[in-house]
Amino acid sequence: MPSWENIADAELVKRAQGGDAGAFGEIYERHARSVFRFFAARLNNPLDAEDLTEELFIRVWRSLPNYREKGVPFTAFLFRIANNALIDHYRKINSPSSEVSLEGEGLHDSNHNPEDLATKSLEQAALKKVLDELRDDYREVLILRFLSELSPDETAKAMDRSVGAVRILQHRALIAVRNLMENNKDLTNLSNQAEST
Repeated sequence: MPSWENIADAELVKRAQGGDAGAFGEIYERHARSVFRFFAARLNNPLDAEDLTEELFIRVWRSLPNYREKGVPFTAFLFRIANNALIDHYRKINSPSSEVSLEGEGLHDSNHNPEDLATKSLEQAALKKVLDELRDDYREVLILRFLSELSPDETAKAMDRSVGAVRILQHRALIAVRNLMENNKDLTNLSNQAEST
């Protein structure tokens, strides 16, 4: 079994295009968690986020023969497909929603004690409430940068904006979050509860 850790995404993609299932498995391992977070931050059900994550990687597998790297990181390609899968999901259920649900993300980890789980639950409730109140582009940049852990360059390509525009948008989104936290006692209380637990 080859060691994949020092192999770049572009090389893994080439190998996967050549039929190497192990290389595609490594692509999945590297990116499934951030894709799940992308979906979970937009959907009301963690099971839907899991289903869409699986569906996304099936789409990626099917589209690999036609994929050509054109100076765009593979992660940007991945998140464009994720965005299309999300749009298709909304069309399918015929009720667009920007509900955030981070439930289930790590809450069933047996290594966590009840206090840690309670703290994480409160933090997620505060995060959900803040994200629900943001404009769509602010929400998207924060989810891509901090939940999906994309770099500014990858976020820019996924959002089809310049890196400078993403940095400005991220800065404004963080100011909006701070203002929401300062102006909303419920959010501050949730945040304080999470910190004191």
